[in-house]
Amino acid sequence: MGFETIRNLDMYKKVPSDLTERTLCGAFISVGCVMLTIYLMFAELVLYANGSLHTSVFVSYLNAEDDVDIRLNISIVDKDCADITVNLRHLQGQVENLPFHKSQVGDDCDLDGTLRVKKTPGILMIVPHHGTNWTGKEYKIVPKDKESPVETPKGFVPPAGYNPPDGYKVVEQIKNQKMNHRIHKLEFGPELPVTHRWEEVLPENGAPFRPLAGIQRDYPITLSHDYHMRLVPTNFIDQNKIRVNTFQYSYGYQHFLMNTPAGIAPPSILFRYDIAPLEISYQYDRKPLYHLLTMMCAIVGGVVTMAGVLDKMLFNTQQLIQHKIMLGKHN
Repeated sequence: MGFETIRNLDMYKKVPSDLTERTLCGAFISVGCVMLTIYLMFAELVLYANGSLHTSVFVSYLNAEDDVDIRLNISIVDKDCADITVNLRHLQGQVENLPFHKSQVGDDCDLDGTLRVKKTPGILMIVPHHGTNWTGKEYKIVPKDKESPVETPKGFVPPAGYNPPDGYKVVEQIKNQKMNHRIHKLEFGPELPVTHRWEEVLPENGAPFRPLAGIQRDYPITLSHDYHMRLVPTNFIDQNKIRVNTFQYSYGYQHFLMNTPAGIAPPSILFRYDIAPLEISYQYDRKPLYHLLTMMCAIVGGVVTMAGVLDKMLFNTQQLIQHKIMLGKHN
């Protein structure tokens, strides 16, 4: 008596096998149901294993005492490294000379290294001279009867009352100090760990973190190049909750030639930077296990239910057609 009461609670009543009917249409639906279930479950497993990237934006709190790394690799075209100086101008106006790593590659000067600066606006300046007495002019000692110059000391400036050797004269020329360049790398903050594969999921393969990479400026005249960059603090949090703080940035560019009462102002390459008050967070999450199990149950239940509804509709339609055919034969 007790077991009969418990059997009445069975929601999955069984139909004797001799009362069931197998159909060809039902077989196709069953095979399709199994294949669709396997595909959806496999896709859900891949999604669970890879995780997903969530992006959020919020107001950032900046501590001016914190440091930020500037990683720069740039080639100054047709320039001697001995003529290149790298300075950093702080927000307060102080100018700091930076001992940057330089290497002469053919006619070009390569600058490569990492600088550590405060999280305050500043200007990174690359200038082709060591002092401030630059007038944009140079002088050559040439024979009076022709314009072919003889060897003149580098940086020669004739003093007042200077008399050249007999048969020679001093010719004043506009000094060509073109600052054409190629930017190989300009990034801010620490590099992203390669093992995390952040670039594969970031927009444009991580281009917002290095928009100046590959930029080349080549002009036939002496010009200054001015880059104004807006840095956006960005942090990454991986599946293991390891946090990496770095920066992405956008930039504007202009070039100009500045004249002063003393002559042409010295050309330079200027990288102006300031930090935006917003912060972007990329968090790599993996769904909890119970979410995966719930989705698996939903896939199996949903596919089986819909397949059953489709099978019943097709079976009833088939029965109705056969019934009408039989009635037509009797009539």
